[in-house]
Amino acid sequence: AIDSIVDRNDVIVYDSESHACILDGMRLHAGKRFVFKHNDMESFDKQMERATKNVEQTGGGILVITEGVFGMAGDQGKLKELVEFRKSGKYDFRLFVDDAHGFGTVGKRGQGAGEEQGVHDEIDILFGTFAKSMASIGAFICAEEHIIEFLRYNMRS
Repeated sequence: AIDSIVDRNDVIVYDSESHACILDGMRLHAGKRFVFKHNDMESFDKQMERATKNVEQTGGGILVITEGVFGMAGDQGKLKELVEFRKSGKYDFRLFVDDAHGFGTVGKRGQGAGEEQGVHDEIDILFGTFAKSMASIGAFICAEEHIIEFLRYNMRS
């Protein structure tokens, strides 16, 4: 899905502990990628400054990618803090959250780290899988209808 929602003018800013599937998806991206130290909001701020300068020249946008629950360490991504950055008006970006490990296990209703942190409705694109907590197969993407429709016709894998 990642390569379908960004083009060469866009910049991806992502957490250094992102899962291998995110890294694989980003390899298809022809534009710039900036990595921030794991859950480090000072590092995020610096990378967002770089990304913002870049998109001011290219006319593109910024996609921030993180995880709801990081699979290796089990800690949660700082979704609330990322949303606060956006709400402050300092940066303009879309938030993509891979919550494969949080869906079904975190939050009052099991909706994941976004629900747990009170920012579920602020996540632009939420990815999850049925292979973890549901002990099944398949995956899902939640987003506004126009994004889902775009992905339906443009996503390659």
